[in-house]
Amino acid sequence: MAAYVVQTWMVYSDPAGREAPPLSTHALRGREIWHEHNCQSCHQLYGFGGFLGPDLTNAADWLTAARMDTILVDGAGQMPAFDLDLIERRSLGAYLQEIAATGRGQARVAVFQPPVELFASTLADATPPRGRDIALQQNCVACHLPNHASDYRAPDLTTAITRLGREGVRAVLEQGVPGKAMPRFGFSPQDLEALLDFMEWLGENGELVRTALAATKHEDGDWSLAEVPWWEF
Repeated sequence: MAAYVVQTWMVYSDPAGREAPPLSTHALRGREIWHEHNCQSCHQLYGFGGFLGPDLTNAADWLTAARMDTILVDGAGQMPAFDLDLIERRSLGAYLQEIAATGRGQARVAVFQPPVELFASTLADATPPRGRDIALQQNCVACHLPNHASDYRAPDLTTAITRLGREGVRAVLEQGVPGKAMPRFGFSPQDLEALLDFMEWLGENGELVRTALAATKHEDGDWSLAEVPWWEF
């Protein structure tokens, strides 16, 4: 009981949670959809909610509109499909985006280089830069690499060509994977070929990439209880 009282005081006395601007009209409609479909029974915001699905406080950092459409329309694993039209899906996306701007959903007592930045720095010398840039723009790293930082433990990009072959990867990108939250992408022929060239480079240099990712993870062990973001926690 004492711990509960102390944490409650820390949360409600912290001004950080009151600095965020009010939700826009678009996001308010998204919040209504969130409650209408009982999303909180499986997902959390700031750790509050069900635990069948991931915490979505900062989902906007890694969830693209295309993947969100696929998940909501087709479902994924234990995630059911929902009959939401495009406007409703975009409203829900606006809600998650504005929630993400209010802070972090997990207490940051350790500092790690974000996976996207880590991935980008590791691939700075990749020989097909156009394909690399497309992979980063589409936020493929959020699900696929590095796997230790992925909520979904999706297949490693560095082994995709080895496992599926060039035409197999092409089919996945063009058709998606129903029921697995992998959306289809409308790449131009030129962009698709550039991305496939990059995937082949990853296959050839996968061991070097994985080693570099493991070696360049940063952690800051100098922290105190006063520095823990209690509002976010």
